[in-house]
Amino acid sequence: MFLFQDVTLVDFLMWIAVVAGLMILNEFARSNKYVALILFIALPIILTVFVWPTTAGPGSSTGTWFHWVKVYSALAGCLGFLALRHIKSL
Repeated sequence: MFLFQDVTLVDFLMWIAVVAGLMILNEFARSNKYVALILFIALPIILTVFVWPTTAGPGSSTGTWFHWVKVYSALAGCLGFLALRHIKSL
């Protein structure tokens, strides 16, 4: 968006909306364990089964093993910190 085309007002407002939405979801996940479980376990399972195979499959620029490993390693880190926060024996 920033390097390859002119940034219009609509592009800038959509960028603000996406960042604000992600910040709001982050705050909900920090405040409630069940929202965090939905965002970091249920949603990735749904996306893995139904969305990602069609949008990041062979022939796309994100269809390589590196992109998949990058996404799931970040998810593993999120789940690890979620476990450290909510499982008292850890």
